[in-house]
Amino acid sequence: MSDDRPHHARLAMVALGSLSEIGPGRLRQIHAADAAMDSWERILSGRPLQFRWWTPELGTRWSNEAVSLAPELLWQRHADRGVIVSLLGDDGYPVRLAADPRPPAVLFWLGTPVTDQPIVAVVGTRRASSYGREVATSLGGQLSAAGISIVSGLALGIDGAAHRGALQHGTPPIGVIAGGLDCVYPPQHRALFNEVAEAGWLLAEAPLGVRPSEWRFPARNRIVAAIADAVVVVESGAGGGSMHTVREAERRGIPVLAVPGPVGSAGSVGTNQLISEGCAPCRDADDVLVALGLAQRTAATASDVTSLGDVELEVLDRIGWSPISFERLIEQSGLPLGTAALAVAALGASGYIGLLGDMIERRR
Repeated sequence: MSDDRPHHARLAMVALGSLSEIGPGRLRQIHAADAAMDSWERILSGRPLQFRWWTPELGTRWSNEAVSLAPELLWQRHADRGVIVSLLGDDGYPVRLAADPRPPAVLFWLGTPVTDQPIVAVVGTRRASSYGREVATSLGGQLSAAGISIVSGLALGIDGAAHRGALQHGTPPIGVIAGGLDCVYPPQHRALFNEVAEAGWLLAEAPLGVRPSEWRFPARNRIVAAIADAVVVVESGAGGGSMHTVREAERRGIPVLAVPGPVGSAGSVGTNQLISEGCAPCRDADDVLVALGLAQRTAATASDVTSLGDVELEVLDRIGWSPISFERLIEQSGLPLGTAALAVAALGASGYIGLLGDMIERRR
């Protein structure tokens, strides 16, 4: 199927995507059956659709919604805002998503698609701690500086922090949102949305005007996982959106890494559990590069600290052999919070340090 698809069918797909509870699966079925225009006409006239999931209640709701939608005007609205509309099978449809087992039937985007560099998803809790935000910002910046595109759902907390770090460097970032591209959520991230669209690629599965309903967030998470070469969870509880992204990545055979966190922190329950289940720990950007096959790391041994980096060695020296708080460590080392946090995570994952309550203690 090519870009010369009949224009009226393309209009119908965009209009269908504006209906409540249409869902990615239903849109894919309509698209696969080449039934966009027929389905739209049936909805307008109140006739049943030729799909097993159709119900009279759904038909009534959609008919009421459809009468207020003008496909031509909706299409023009996207054109006026510079939003690119791409249907599954079009020449310009992203290859990464076209190969996915659950690809969006229609995509909407601003900016330039990222095609020529590795992509890493950095995700985590919206209720991030200062530790989590600093680690995410540092990772986003380090990976971007290494030529890696950062993708996230642009949520509060870890997602936003990772993108702010990435935007400090030249590699195009990627944001995937749950509603239409004009429905910024969270509203506090309007400036961040604009920066990502200008510097990289901002994409959605819903047309303009569609609010991010609750069910759209898990659908968004599958896209985040599908376009990534690896997923890094910085801080997360036992459930939530970031863990859903992890499951979507695992279904696709995409590597997942987790940043170790304090044992007593509710925000690190999910990441520490992932590591206990065999997930690779992420101590710094080098661990991600190793997971991508872009670098090699020499493993540290119990008797050899020469494999540690300069920052890790400095932090280990500052910790000494008496328990110390993280705050005191920052004061003594003079290191930025994010740099120190990554070093502590690396030392913990290597077994050099451990936690004694809220204190850090050297183990070897």
